Amino acid sequence: MIGLRLSGPGEKVAWWTTFVHDGAMYELAHQKFGLRLRLASDDLEPAEIESRLQATTKRLISATRVVEKEVGKLSQMLVDEGDATVVNQHRRLHEVYEYFRERAVNPAVVEDLDEEHQSEFFTSWLFRSGKAVMDLNSSHDASAAVTAYLSRFEHDLVLTLPFAEFDPATDHLTRFIGSRWGLKCDRIFGKDERARALLGRLVQVVEAWRNPYAHGGFEKGHGSTVYVHVPVAGALPIGLSAARARPSLALGIRQSISIPEVFALFDEIDEWFALAWPQAFAWIDSGLAVRFDSDFLEELKRCRGDEERFKRFLSFSEYRQDQIDNMDF
Repeated sequence: MIGLRLSGPGEKVAWWTTFVHDGAMYELAHQKFGLRLRLASDDLEPAEIESRLQATTKRLISATRVVEKEVGKLSQMLVDEGDATVVNQHRRLHEVYEYFRERAVNPAVVEDLDEEHQSEFFTSWLFRSGKAVMDLNSSHDASAAVTAYLSRFEHDLVLTLPFAEFDPATDHLTRFIGSRWGLKCDRIFGKDERARALLGRLVQVVEAWRNPYAHGGFEKGHGSTVYVHVPVAGALPIGLSAARARPSLALGIRQSISIPEVFALFDEIDEWFALAWPQAFAWIDSGLAVRFDSDFLEELKRCRGDEERFKRFLSFSEYRQDQIDNMDF
């Protein structure tokens, strides 16, 4: 942005540049194990070199705010036009989901507690059902697993967008990223009947397992934590629904969705997703970031319906990323 000449790439270094500051020559280099700032001088004491390096580092960090401000002026327009790369976080999000799922399905064993307590005046017993505690712990982890799965699922929908003929003129990437996951599903899967059936069941899981805890514990439609004081009838539980803009009676008689049913549905959705978007699923599973620029979209278009070409493109992209990660230029 200020006209510095960059050199590179080279062996284990992506780029480097030199500049003069306060009469001294510096080199800034992006190497394999991090960013390096060096001062080239033979007539300075070690303490002076350290002081200058620290002061210059502070100046460089301050300069990043100027860069952020300038980039920020154009960032939304550039992202919406597809001049952006989305980091693939699928694996990290999936690991969170798997962690809570395993705990929900196989909770840590809690033994029954049956203790007798004697005092001078009376004898009491303390009993705790180990199974009841395990069931409670399992439900907590299941709720966390549902939230983790939805985060991963919504993230995967964003990563799939370039494979679904992303059009910068109509899709607006920033708007798509910020939209509700239901709207993301509509864009990616359209009016596919199988998709609508699965997503309808997913909504039921969300209502039963996530929403009661996603809004401060104020449930929507069932099992309420708010009771309305009704004359004569007394305190009755209500569900708060922003969609209807008014509370409704919630007697808690709705049949719950069991933990095994929740995870069976998630597995079914994942299997169907892989069949509906095989190339997107393979790319996401590779861990590679997803670009939205015209060159990437054109290559995806050429790969559509040509599995061999896509495999070569994916393999080359993985090889290229390994080169970048190791800085083997």
